[in-house]
Order: sequence, then structure tokens, then C-alpha cells
Amino acid sequence: MAEALPWQQVLPGYPLDRRAFSDDAVLDRELRLVFRESWQLLAFASELPDAGDYLVRRLGDDSVIVARDEAGRFTVLLNSCSHRGTQLCRATFGNAAHFRCSYHGWTFANDGRLVGVPALRSNYPKDFRKDRYDLPRARVTCYRGFVFATWSESAPPLEEYLGDARWYLDALLDLAGGEWEVYGPPQRSVSTGNWKVVTDNFAGDGYHMGTTHQAALEQGIYGSGLADGTLGRGELELIGINVPTRQGHAVRAGYLVEKGRRTLPAKVEDPAYIGYPREVWEAFTAGQTPEQVRFNSHCEVVHGVLFPNAAFLSVSHDRAIGREDDPLTKYFVWRVHNPIDARHTECLYWTLVPKRHVDEEWKRRSYAFQARSQSAGGILFEMDDFENFARIDAAIGGTVADGAPLDLSLGLGLGEPVPDFPGPGRAEYLTLSEQNQRAFYRRWAELMGADDE
Repeated sequence: MAEALPWQQVLPGYPLDRRAFSDDAVLDRELRLVFRESWQLLAFASELPDAGDYLVRRLGDDSVIVARDEAGRFTVLLNSCSHRGTQLCRATFGNAAHFRCSYHGWTFANDGRLVGVPALRSNYPKDFRKDRYDLPRARVTCYRGFVFATWSESAPPLEEYLGDARWYLDALLDLAGGEWEVYGPPQRSVSTGNWKVVTDNFAGDGYHMGTTHQAALEQGIYGSGLADGTLGRGELELIGINVPTRQGHAVRAGYLVEKGRRTLPAKVEDPAYIGYPREVWEAFTAGQTPEQVRFNSHCEVVHGVLFPNAAFLSVSHDRAIGREDDPLTKYFVWRVHNPIDARHTECLYWTLVPKRHVDEEWKRRSYAFQARSQSAGGILFEMDDFENFARIDAAIGGTVADGAPLDLSLGLGLGEPVPDFPGPGRAEYLTLSEQNQRAFYRRWAELMGADDE
């Protein structure tokens, strides 16, 4: 009997083959069947406000130039000269109408067209055609300021690719008037550990909080300001709701409700947006649908993934990581996890803030709280997680370890459907569950087995 392959091990009981997290041969297949065939988040429109602006990012394992061309359109170009393959852009960002190769001087417009070839008339064949050597372009879609790209010609349109996750993305963006911008420079770090481990942590892992982040919880980092009566004088408790999708995307939301209540109220009488100034709550409510208000109101934390490698987190902190007089403040961080190899991951972080409603001091504090907790320089959370990712990598491979199981059965069959949940998909109430991770790995396995005989 032939040996089962790593992507064939996602079975009803949900064991996982450890080779999926340490084998470069598996990563090679992922780059071809998962990354190349998926839409990936690369940038935000607010990072590229003017014609000629560009950024250098990664799309799968390829370096790409994300640019606004002279017509203001977004374009994603392979960062490799069509002559001999030389890297065109080394700077992380800039503004340029053209990209000129440092080796032989071939020059490309910022829409990818080859426009200059030294000695073209005197030393090249007369039938040489520059248009045959334009830079390869990825498909690009800008959705509500999020710039996505894919190399695939067969991938469905982005809106279809997002599926049910689109509703949740819209709800999060409409919360604050629908217009957001990147605040401060994006941050970059490298984690020891497979990209899937780093990503599925955000899919819905509330299980690790009490162990991994015990020190943070003991310090009251999760909103000691919640006890000030703002959300009512009754005793509150946190309930967790998980929403997996067929496309592998996932959302997990935590709500503060009256103690003993098992689900969300059918109607929100007094909407509350934890971590935002009270004076903007009315404007926030006016900019949302009633269903979005139900989703966003009293939401203490929401996080999730857009398959394959984008993740987000919206949560509030206060003086535990700031000054003594800092109020409870929300931050909204987006991340992308790019594989460097099977055992190392590049992490990019962006903090998004509303363009309207909140003042500059609130934006500054939101960015600072994110940088102090959810970044490589953070004093809590990220350093805890990175340590565990490295420990997984240190122990997951080996002659015996390769054959040992990994488990994803937490909460299997135990979740309770949430009646009348405002968003689409099968929402289940269960604070500790790997329901969302199971959806992520089912989609991963489906794509990985796409060209099996």
C-alpha cells in the first residue's frame, strides 16, 4: 500500500501529518497549487496615494512590484528584468515612472511595458519586438482599499473567492464609516515556524490564551476599563462565536453579554463599540445596517483569516500597555504570512485606522498599542506566540516525530448553532474550538490534492 501523502491526512478525526509543517517538498507543492491559485493581500490603496508610487512585496515566492501607473491604476509586476532576470527594484518603496535594470539598462514603464533597450537599432535583430518582453503581470483587484493579486487566470473573481467572508469584511469596514487608512509604516518580522502554524493561530485559536498568554491575562491587559459601567452595571461574560467558510476563510468573534446569556440579543437597544470614543458611537451606528450593528456592537475581539495567508485582529487594550490615564482603545491590525521556506515565515503587519470620526491622538494611540502587543517589538503576545512557533519547529520533525499525529478535534461536534446570527455561514457558539482551523485545513488539503492521479 502506498504511503499517504501529507495533504491526504486531513481525515474525519482531523489528524494532521507533521511533514506538512517542515518539508520543503510540501512547500514547493503549496506554492504551485495553493499560493499561485489563490488571491493574496499585498497592500492597501492608502500606501500608494499617487501615480508612480510603488512598493516591493512578495506574491508566493516571487518578488513583485506593486505600483500605481501613470493612469492611477494598480498593477503588480514581477520584479525581475525580462532580459537576464536581474532584480529591478531593491528599495522597499518609492515613486518612479520607470524601472531601469542595473545590469544592461533595459527600462520598463510602471505598467510593465518594456520601453527602452540600449543598442536596440544597432545590435538587435530587426524583428525584435519589445512587447514580447513586457514584465509578467498578476491579476489585480482593489476591494475597498485592499489590494489583492493572483497569478492564476482561472481563480474566480475576488468577490466570489471571498464568499461569506466578504460580508464580515464589509461589516468590519462599515463600522467606522467605511473608509480606513494605514497608519504608520508597516512592520516586518521573521518567525521560525511554518506559515500555516502562524496563520491558523488567527483562524480561531482561543484555546492557547490561558496558557500562552497567562502573564498578559494576569496583568489585566484585556480591558480593565470594561468594568467602568460603560456597558451596563450587570455582570458580564465573554462568549465566543466561530464562523468557518467553505473557501477556508474564518472569523471568530468574542462578545460581552449579560452573565448567563448564551447568544447575542435579537436586537441591540443601546449599541456599544468597545475601544472607540463614546461620542462617535451614534455616528458608527448610523453608517451600518441593522445586521452589521448586531455583529459589531459589544464585540470585544474579532479575528480571523482570509485563505491562504492573510490574518486580522481587532481588539482593545488600555493602560496595561500604555500610560496610566490611557482609555480603552481598539486597534485593527492586518497581517500577511509569506513562507520563506518550510520552516520560516515573513510576517507583515499593517495598522488600519478610520479616516473619519476619530482624532489624531486616538489614531496615534491605536497604532502604539498595536506595536506594543502585536508586532515583533511587542512586549506581550507576539513574543509569546513566536516562542511557541519556534518550539513547534524544533520538535515537529525527526525520524519518530514525522510519524506522530497532530490533532484538530477540539470542539468537534460540540458547537451550538447561533440562532439568527446576523452574518452568513454556519456560526457556532463554542469558546474553545478548532472548527475554524478544520475549515482552513480542509481547503488546504483540497487544493494540495488537486493534481493527484
